[in-house]
Amino acid sequence: MADTPIKREVRPVRTYGQSSGGTSKARVTAKKNKKSLKPLIAVIVIVIVLGFLVLYNYLTNRTVLSSSGVVGNSAGNLYNGGLFCEKDGRIYFSNPNDDNTLYSMSSSLNDFEKLYDDYARYINVDDNYVYYARMNNKKENPTQSIFIFYSTGVFRVTKSGKHLKMITSDPVGGLLAYDNKLYYQIYRNKALTLYISEIDGNNERKTVSDDTPMVSAYNGMVYYSGNLQDHDIHYVTPTGGYGVAFSASAYLPIATDEGMFYISTDGEKYRLYLSKLDGSNAQCIVDKPVSRYYNVTDDGRYVFYQCDEQDANAIYVLDRQSGVTEKIADGTYKWINLAGGYCFFFEFSSERAYAYNYETKVLNYFNPPSKK
Repeated sequence: MADTPIKREVRPVRTYGQSSGGTSKARVTAKKNKKSLKPLIAVIVIVIVLGFLVLYNYLTNRTVLSSSGVVGNSAGNLYNGGLFCEKDGRIYFSNPNDDNTLYSMSSSLNDFEKLYDDYARYINVDDNYVYYARMNNKKENPTQSIFIFYSTGVFRVTKSGKHLKMITSDPVGGLLAYDNKLYYQIYRNKALTLYISEIDGNNERKTVSDDTPMVSAYNGMVYYSGNLQDHDIHYVTPTGGYGVAFSASAYLPIATDEGMFYISTDGEKYRLYLSKLDGSNAQCIVDKPVSRYYNVTDDGRYVFYQCDEQDANAIYVLDRQSGVTEKIADGTYKWINLAGGYCFFFEFSSERAYAYNYETKVLNYFNPPSKK
């Protein structure tokens, strides 16, 4: 009898991944790996976002210095409230038609832009920023904003009106930006005192106390006329030192390359003088009673002044090149500011604003729009 072959069950060889059990285990492992990656991805995203926020905060809040020696505004403008300031073809100004808030416009008196809803005085502009004294306590229509905690102080914004920075919240009696420093007079301990700080507000230091404007910058010094102790011409250094430049009965000095313009108070005649920076060779250039409102162009050619002669009050301009004096308008005016080839001034009583082009000799109302 022949041998019957033994039948063997042949099972297919299982390769990796072909088993349903193996496939399930791989899927489970993959899902676990994905779940474990999610927290890591979330952490990476959070780190990147935080990094961008830190970088943005640094870039927007860092202080960029200007070129050496930049003066934020002329002494003549700052003596007259610092309502206008020209820089790189733009005029930054306090808009009389919008509660004196901070605006800018082109030098041709158009292209108006509202920068910040603050009542602005003592406007200064350097290569990067606009500095001004906030006086919102003087507003007719107070700003309704939960973000405005202080109604007074020295503030800084970019030229586009962004990234507001507070330097001080004290009431301000004057402000000058000069050579990457801020000179501001503030009321502390019942006295008007000049303080100096960096343009970011750091390293504030107290200097001299006197209730007179201190805004005339020249050759590293800030000049002013004394009032409480004497009427001499004084100076303040960037480090806070101070002294007497020369003895005189003077008021509102403007230091220039040509010398020192000032109103002489000797004998209460209030004539306008020009001397050397040491006080020598003083000459009367306006032999009429000049009020506190006067201004001089940067080149020294034109002198604008309000003349107070009882019933013959008027605003005049002296062309020192030709020697000709012309009357601009009869009446009593104030706040004579120069910018963009214009002399801006205001009626003393109504505060109506005017713009006089001193090249074309055309006088018009200054009537800027109010932007919401």
